[in-house]
Amino acid sequence: MRDTRTTVVLLAAAAVVAALFAPWYALDFGGAARDAMVQGTGQLPGPLGEFARGLLTVLPERLVVNGWQIFERTDVVLLCCALGASFAALLSRFDVAALAGGAAGAMTLVEMLDQPGPGGDIVSLQWGPWLALAGAVAIVVASLTGPRARIAPAPAAPDGRPTDGRPVAATVWPPV
Repeated sequence: MRDTRTTVVLLAAAAVVAALFAPWYALDFGGAARDAMVQGTGQLPGPLGEFARGLLTVLPERLVVNGWQIFERTDVVLLCCALGASFAALLSRFDVAALAGGAAGAMTLVEMLDQPGPGGDIVSLQWGPWLALAGAVAIVVASLTGPRARIAPAPAAPDGRPTDGRPVAATVWPPV
């Protein structure tokens, strides 16, 4: 039976993957954005301006994209980080799982801060990156908490030799 940390890492990695299917950004073409585009079409010559204004009438007011649709490489990196954390947790290599979770969190933060498209009110952040960030943080926290393997020193006799009678070897640092 797996320990709790492994289960948490696996669920958190699944959340990172699920976040790629969730909405990441919404592009709003209503209100001021649509007015600015209409003004831009007014500067176009005759038939071209009419054609552009006609396209604006069929343009949706809001366009929502998920992680798979908007990213070129970040989606693959997030998937690899989630899979790497999962396999590392199954092998009880929580140090590697924490590293993969940290990489997923860093990539998510970069994409949250560096949004695509023009600035302003046109592009808005949706709930997908928040799910990915929560999953990445959960991977790191679960990997870094929990029992640590500790090596207890063997009991020594009063003269410093191990109790099993072996001679004490000289310790050289750094190891040769």
